[in-house]
Amino acid sequence: MKTRLNCASLQKGTVLVMGWMGLVLTSWCQTAVLEPTNAELPMVTLEAPALDQLWERAWWHEENTGKTMQGHVVDADVDFFQVAYHEISNELESWQLLINVADAPALCVYFESFHLPVGGLLTLESPEGVFEVPYIEGPADYQENNDHGLYVTAEVPGEMGLLRYTQPVGTVGTPTFKINGVGVLFRYLWLDGEYDLLFENNRGSDPCEVNVNCPEGDDWLCQRDAVVRLRITQDGGQFLCSGAMVNNTAQDCKQLLLSSFHCADAVEEDEWAFVQVRYNYEFFECDGTSSFNSHTRTGVTFLTSSNDAVGPNINGSDFLLLEVEDNVFDSWTPFFAGWDVSGENPEEGVGIHHPAGDRKKISTYSNSPSNSSVYHPGAHWRVYWVETETNHGVTEGGSSGSPLFDQNRRIVGTLTGGASFCTNPTAPDYYGKMSYHWDGNNPIPEAEKLFNFLDPLGTGAEVLDGSYRTEFEMPCAEQSVCGTVDIEEEWLRKNEWSLIPNPANSMVTLQWSGDLKASEVRLYDQMGRPVEVVSLSGLQSPQFSVAHLASGLYYVTLQTEGGATATRKLLVASAQ
Repeated sequence: MKTRLNCASLQKGTVLVMGWMGLVLTSWCQTAVLEPTNAELPMVTLEAPALDQLWERAWWHEENTGKTMQGHVVDADVDFFQVAYHEISNELESWQLLINVADAPALCVYFESFHLPVGGLLTLESPEGVFEVPYIEGPADYQENNDHGLYVTAEVPGEMGLLRYTQPVGTVGTPTFKINGVGVLFRYLWLDGEYDLLFENNRGSDPCEVNVNCPEGDDWLCQRDAVVRLRITQDGGQFLCSGAMVNNTAQDCKQLLLSSFHCADAVEEDEWAFVQVRYNYEFFECDGTSSFNSHTRTGVTFLTSSNDAVGPNINGSDFLLLEVEDNVFDSWTPFFAGWDVSGENPEEGVGIHHPAGDRKKISTYSNSPSNSSVYHPGAHWRVYWVETETNHGVTEGGSSGSPLFDQNRRIVGTLTGGASFCTNPTAPDYYGKMSYHWDGNNPIPEAEKLFNFLDPLGTGAEVLDGSYRTEFEMPCAEQSVCGTVDIEEEWLRKNEWSLIPNPANSMVTLQWSGDLKASEVRLYDQMGRPVEVVSLSGLQSPQFSVAHLASGLYYVTLQTEGGATATRKLLVASAQ
């Protein structure tokens, strides 16, 4: 396990619902026109362990369980609609409630009995006046509804968050949700500018790590799109790991996610619904200046595992297979990685991962991994990383569960742990073998071994290639898609293409030289939230209008007809 980092049991939070003049509220309903001030809004105040206690617990976990702790969950029991400030204005109903945990670097909110009608939107925001530009997570809508009625937001920086629910007057259906916890995140936030309350300075993981969109990643673009960051709620805390979407012999693009069991060995049955899977969390450039932060799906279904982790001890190959509950958007270009379970030694390849919960990194090996019994006889590969053009990539806490790819771009292992760090880059790491996951001597019944899930057709195949989604009868069986994206995306990254003019206040034209054909552009705001999609198919001069957009920074993602994508910054200026 990647270890570099419990103290005694931590006290549960206490709840105080505050309204005007400190009165306890049991219900609230008022029609208003003016937006209430923060002082006028009801507030839920929670007590959490001191930050030094949380750091002690984090260090304990890294030394004793191999887990990378990012946050602590404070229990709560609050019916949002009983205590929130309610108003109706301009045919829109809204409810607002402040959540406060003193000295918290960042907050997220856990819900039960969660149901939003069509038209309803829920956001978690930094309150007005805390930052020059409010930080907003969401909105969540009806697509987050599930039979289990559980949901957790992404985080906002600061010790106070504003929960805001809005819906048009006359909306059909009744919204319901109760707050059953608040996450206090105290490390590995990697936020920019005024939001960087931890003074992490957006530094991210250790300095020798190599961003996945550096030259080392040029030949691994599809595999890059398979790798995801995980935030896992268990044992009263929030923990970081990595994983990868994987293909299966039905080649039906089932949303299967492979990781390591030690990442989630303490997850209770109802906590799988709180697992957050973050896609495309990577810098657009090698030198790392901008990225999407909000491509997240919440909730997974547990399928199987090696069930072999006892504290720091692994009695098997350490694998975990999940299924992402909600549909992963095509615009996030999820790749379903291929695999090799033959057990033959890889010759060379890479590991792609999220060290310290940071943007996606790539580490390279050029010598064949050897068999290792450091955890369990014959269950792991021993891997040594090499220095490359950009730096000497390694792994860290948070990399656990990430895939090891071979020279054929197939997964051959998942990271359990090791000793490589930037201060010791030539030390080995250990990956549980796919061949051992498949049908090895893990302490699980035959029906729970991995082959039952990745070979549902019973083909007996030992290798399978990966694929993006396609429109074919077997949507994850067409391999040429990956080759096309490789070629076009490499061209887009290595050659100049421009948004003219930039800054802009009306029409923007895409310019490049070459034979690529543009399919669409997707616009995102400075927080990475989708703004709109514009089709460019069939246009002689690909262009789009920004005249209707508010001034500010946007990201423009160009997608070609071959499926390749690349992103540029665009500044929208006010019309003179």
